Amino acid sequence: MWKVIRASVVGTSHVDSNLPCQDDCYADVMRITDGLDYLICLVSDGAGSAKEGGKGAELACVTARTSIEATLGNLSSSSLDETHVEEWIKDSRRAIYETADANALTARDYACTLLGAVVSPNKTVFFQIGDGAIVASSGYAQGVVFWPDSGQYANMTNFVTEEDALANLHISVTSARIDEIALFSDGLQRLALSFEQRTPHIPFFEPMLNVLRRQKPVECEALDEQLARFLNSSQINGRTDDDKTLVLATRRVP
Repeated sequence: MWKVIRASVVGTSHVDSNLPCQDDCYADVMRITDGLDYLICLVSDGAGSAKEGGKGAELACVTARTSIEATLGNLSSSSLDETHVEEWIKDSRRAIYETADANALTARDYACTLLGAVVSPNKTVFFQIGDGAIVASSGYAQGVVFWPDSGQYANMTNFVTEEDALANLHISVTSARIDEIALFSDGLQRLALSFEQRTPHIPFFEPMLNVLRRQKPVECEALDEQLARFLNSSQINGRTDDDKTLVLATRRVP
């Protein structure tokens, strides 16, 4: 059974500027009519330069979740493929564009990234637009699914709201059994990744996963608050002043 924790916390730079957290996330297990469990994980980071970046991130996660759940309710897991991911992204874009129009704003005002994973009993679909990263483990092999996308220019990235978003959409489908997964926004990239080796920084994840592996699924909700406190601790804030989101999930037995 999957055990899942998740948290988004405001960065110190946003606190100093009296701005809210512009990250959003979702992670939970969905059980559909076939009686099998499907893990859905989503992370979105609103652009700091976007007037409604935080709202864009929220819309992206909420809409993608609804779209994914609708897909899973109508398909067998073996049928999941790249075309379904494109529909999830299109639905998220549509929600953002409609909200922008209703508020006399532009889609750019809601600019955000989006990364996600849907882990079914026999297939896993990963997808990403923009920076942040997904780390996945199969057995004891651990790797970064997509290296963070910095966009065309330095200190830039790609967003769901851009006209060419689908051209910047990365998708990976695997039948390998994924037993642990982490998704995080770019505020944690320098802590969670080894940029020289282009690999996960194992010491960042392992202490938290060790705790999570020993929990029962019903005990995990209480750990969300502990994760939020860790992400807002001086040891983390001393290394990054950005908003920070982390989703962790495991079905590995300790």
